[in-house]
Amino acid sequence: MSLPIHLALVSEGVSIAASDLTQVASALSKQVDRDFKPFWRVDATVDAFVNLEDVPTDYWPIIVMKNVQGAAGYHEDDDGQPFAVVEFDTQWSLTASHECLEMLADPFGRRLRAGNLLEQAVELGLDATRVRYLVEVCDPSESGQFSYQVNGIVVSDFYTPHFFDPVRGSGIRYSFTGAIDAPRKVLDGGYISWREPSSRHWFQLRMFPDESSAAVPHVLDLSAKTVFEKLRQTQSLRSAIDRVTKPPKYRDGLRGAGLMAARAGADAAVTAQRARAEDLRRQVTALIKGPSKPGRGKRGKS
Repeated sequence: MSLPIHLALVSEGVSIAASDLTQVASALSKQVDRDFKPFWRVDATVDAFVNLEDVPTDYWPIIVMKNVQGAAGYHEDDDGQPFAVVEFDTQWSLTASHECLEMLADPFGRRLRAGNLLEQAVELGLDATRVRYLVEVCDPSESGQFSYQVNGIVVSDFYTPHFFDPVRGSGIRYSFTGAIDAPRKVLDGGYISWREPSSRHWFQLRMFPDESSAAVPHVLDLSAKTVFEKLRQTQSLRSAIDRVTKPPKYRDGLRGAGLMAARAGADAAVTAQRARAEDLRRQVTALIKGPSKPGRGKRGKS
């Protein structure tokens, strides 16, 4: 039996109510145990803390901050232990879920998985070959439009180990929500990174426009066109990739009908929770008071 992993959801320099932190942490913990664990065999908990000073030293922090200044994403501390920085905004729970799941699937930011080059890249003119993908379970379907809810909290979709299957099969779940319907497929707003064996360069297929190309999709040579290789000298693969990848904010895909559904789900959850709280208070009060005692008037002689 492996040791369980403990993650800490904590705010730093931003005002988040303790109840909000607790609700998001509870949703993430439920997502990990109910949805993620059966696919990725990870045993983990997520707990909320108001201050960094309250976080036990063996917990991996997910730090919610306002001014991240390019530091969002995965990092390692001086002892090589993982932590993540999440930018605080209206849908920060989605980002926190993303970082939580990717940290659990690849705690040290360097897990690789071999597979055939995805068809989307081959269709753009790249040679079909065998490559090594960095395991980032949320990136291909990270847009808010592919998210779902746990306890009324918006959380990220993630791919399953079948994502790397050589061919498509019937009845196979490639991502938890089913949004990804084939192996090695990247959805709108997402991306995937791989190392090509002959050139030894790292590449990325992006399903969003950026400063290098307005085309969607397009492939970017990270090794040749960015500072990725320089960052790799002092950082893990995932940390370096996070630094050179700036996709649209996850929440940008959560609009229109998706945003309305998210708000409706959150409102319904709050209504149900308040009703249950009132019911529990009533029952506890009744227990404390105890059953009404019968009157103690004098009994008449029979």
